[in-house]
Amino acid sequence: MFKPLIKFCVGLLTLILVINCERDDICIEDIRESPDLIILMLDIENKIQRKEPAGFSILAIDNNVELPSRGTKDSIVLPLKIQENIVQFEFITNKGTAEENIDTLQINYERFDSFINSACGFRSNYILEKLPVSVLNPGNNWIKGFTILRDTISDETNAHLGILH
Repeated sequence: MFKPLIKFCVGLLTLILVINCERDDICIEDIRESPDLIILMLDIENKIQRKEPAGFSILAIDNNVELPSRGTKDSIVLPLKIQENIVQFEFITNKGTAEENIDTLQINYERFDSFINSACGFRSNYILEKLPVSVLNPGNNWIKGFTILRDTISDETNAHLGILH
């Protein structure tokens, strides 16, 4: 009498365990991590003409490390923080010369996180604020202005921000 009851309970327990198990999530290669900001360096006189600054370098404020070159000198790729709504960089021209000029910029944006799956986690997308850039050291600035080329940063196919110099 107990043998059929034990078989039934074992079978029921096995069925419950099988139904409750989930397959392992795999992060697909096509799912990109959070996008970077693409900046074009533009001529102040002709706002559609790219212009490479002389002796150009970018320094991350947080860790005082010069960013490795990603892109070209007139098209720059910069990482954005996924925990904050601002990021700060020093944009340096004529680095190492007597005419060295440093502009400290704060880039302002809003973050929108979306859950992909348990293997990939979250992905951040960004929207540039109405005033996307603040110059933190006013004075003899070599950067003369900014223009938003695309306010939504959800991919890295087109430039998002233009810096006029």
